[in-house]
Amino acid sequence: MALALLSRLLPGSEYLAQELLLSCVFRLEFLPEYASGGPEAADFSDQLSLGSSGDHQCGRGALLVQACQDLPSIRSCYLTHCSPARASLLASQALHRGDLQQFSTLLLPVPKETLLPTDWPFLPLIQLYHQASDTPSGVPPVDTLGTAMRVLQWWVLVLESWRPEALWTVPPAARLARLMCVFLVDSELFREIPVQRLVAALLARLCQPQVLPSLNLDCPLPGLTSFPDLYASFLEHFEAVSFGDHLFGALVLLPLQRRFSVTLRLALFGEHVGALRALGLPLNQLPVSLECYTGPPEDNLALLQLYFRTLVTGALRPHWCPVLYAVAVAHVNSFIFSQDPKSSDEVKAVQRSMLQRTWLLADECLRQHLLHYKLPSSSLPEGFELYSQLPPLRQQHLQRMASGVLQNGVSET
Repeated sequence: MALALLSRLLPGSEYLAQELLLSCVFRLEFLPEYASGGPEAADFSDQLSLGSSGDHQCGRGALLVQACQDLPSIRSCYLTHCSPARASLLASQALHRGDLQQFSTLLLPVPKETLLPTDWPFLPLIQLYHQASDTPSGVPPVDTLGTAMRVLQWWVLVLESWRPEALWTVPPAARLARLMCVFLVDSELFREIPVQRLVAALLARLCQPQVLPSLNLDCPLPGLTSFPDLYASFLEHFEAVSFGDHLFGALVLLPLQRRFSVTLRLALFGEHVGALRALGLPLNQLPVSLECYTGPPEDNLALLQLYFRTLVTGALRPHWCPVLYAVAVAHVNSFIFSQDPKSSDEVKAVQRSMLQRTWLLADECLRQHLLHYKLPSSSLPEGFELYSQLPPLRQQHLQRMASGVLQNGVSET
């Protein structure tokens, strides 16, 4: 009730908001799950959904227990970042106490929005991000670790575990954007072990099968001008400071799923191709299914050409970037063997050139992968199955294309 009321208060109710933050929202007595098996239930739920027992000392249950123990510090953090201006607070206090001598009128201004934004649990983190953007390079905001920790703890505790209805108005894509801010605040925060554990728990929640379909990065997000712009900054930061951190890499990979805007994939393969060498997240640690990246077949010609270029130039290698290597091989294979009669002359020319150049590759391993790719499979070291022998239709198509190599040469893609 306190959470629902807090997000609905209008200007003029600053005193009520302050009292709710002080005495209701962060009271352990209002979280009966803590004493009734809630942490254990969270761990059990994760074991069922993730299919792995994991480390119970680092699981969501342990994080919830620690968050409950840290409620006084969490409350202090939110009072610092969410409290109204002193003048507004005193005026609201006088009004609610009936001290009418301090007012010339009891009329309140017409409200245009609620007192606190709907995503107020993220407010301290957003303020950290803006402070980091406005301060000189290399100078992180004061108490960055403490503030980020408290926000992540409250987020795990309230939003994702025991009070999911409190932030139904914040879509999963907006939560992902807030999570990315943790990495953008400075170059060291994401390396802290407590932060890593909390971020990993939140990422796992966002990637659950019942949540993932509602992750929509192509629609307008509250408080965010452009997700592609945020992602471009995220890529730049990853390339500069990640040093191959797997959790950072998992967040980089999540928006690259096939169903999301091609702009995000073009940003990586076109403008930040150097980041590929640091994206060493193993296939078995990918938080979503590999099929989310490999299907349906890519139809953006510019991206397909970038896939092919990074493969043949060695910028994308399986031991550097196993996930995107499998993705690029899958899409290039589908493209070069496509025989859609409706394809334009330009597309057919690029297909023919790619297939001919693949046939002439000196790298036998890459040649085998591009020609004999069959299906994605995260359980295999390469990330995909291979045909032991090409199907007859593909074999005939390959022979026709290869026969043109000696006659016409190989065109540029």
